[in-house]
Amino acid sequence: MKPFAFLTRKRNVSLDCLHTLMESAIDGIITMDCKGRIIAFNPAAEKIFGYSCDEVIGHTVAEKLIPRSLRKAHEKGLDHFLATGKKVIIGQRVEVTAKRADQSLFTAELEVIADNSKTTPLFFAYLRDISGQKHAARESQQRTIEIKKALMQTILAISRIVEIRDPYTADHQRRVAHLAATIAESLKFSEERIDGVFLGALIHDIGKIAVPTEILARPGILLDEDIRYLQIHCQKGYEILEPVNFPWPLAEIALQHHEHVDGSGYPQGLRKGEILLESRIVGVADVVESLTAHRPYRPAYSLEEALELISKRAGKWYDRQVVTICKELFKSGYSIDTIDMDELTWRSSLE
Repeated sequence: MKPFAFLTRKRNVSLDCLHTLMESAIDGIITMDCKGRIIAFNPAAEKIFGYSCDEVIGHTVAEKLIPRSLRKAHEKGLDHFLATGKKVIIGQRVEVTAKRADQSLFTAELEVIADNSKTTPLFFAYLRDISGQKHAARESQQRTIEIKKALMQTILAISRIVEIRDPYTADHQRRVAHLAATIAESLKFSEERIDGVFLGALIHDIGKIAVPTEILARPGILLDEDIRYLQIHCQKGYEILEPVNFPWPLAEIALQHHEHVDGSGYPQGLRKGEILLESRIVGVADVVESLTAHRPYRPAYSLEEALELISKRAGKWYDRQVVTICKELFKSGYSIDTIDMDELTWRSSLE
């Protein structure tokens, strides 16, 4: 045996293994020299791009695989690396737009690795076509938006059932919903959470369908018995909504919107930490809208009177931070009376 022959055999085995790996890889593997020319193109790359190996070997990556609008950026990045050795995207997994043989564009996931040779550096690009995944994700997102739109429209229709039975609260829930969602937005809630506040407020009084119409519409001062009957609407609303698996706490909002932070509210006598912040927001919006609207058993309060009332009870009945934000909204020009009820499909995440 010749000296060091085993090293030669070991190297050949390594090269054979490397060749086998490249040939069988499910990712496209493209080898490029320091001038940007393609020197190897595996079968997966042929399938992804629609080129045979012979059609691309010796050509530049920019010429064959990169859209014209992105070529300068590619060439600039290559020149920068060769001149400075600084890696911008090398070694990172990134999304890029690539070009097939038929000139169609697609989204790919790309990772480029550079070898350590300073004389003739080589670059190995590992590429996967993810355009199908991106399309499926877009379709899924669109279906989600459509489902949420349909859900909002359904909940809006349900809210009108209560308003039909109680004409004195016409538009009440929608006005409360708009104010509550605006407060939630000021609190920097996420879009998804704001949607929950809006929709919860939109049907917070659904339990009133269990209250006799003659009590809802009775003029004059309500009797204690009438008030006790009215108070069941929170529990009834919860019982109606709880069996439905909403992605938001709508049933809890219906149940808790008359709770007070000092425990004096109903139906459970919960205290601040036990009451959802969403419910505390809806509770304040509900009071402000109700007080400033006419009821058969009392005249409407002025906005100033309503805000003064919630201010006096901030920290006792109502969440202090929510009250502060509510007052600031009205001081900065917010007005319930300017809300367009015919265009109340409110949140941007549902548009």
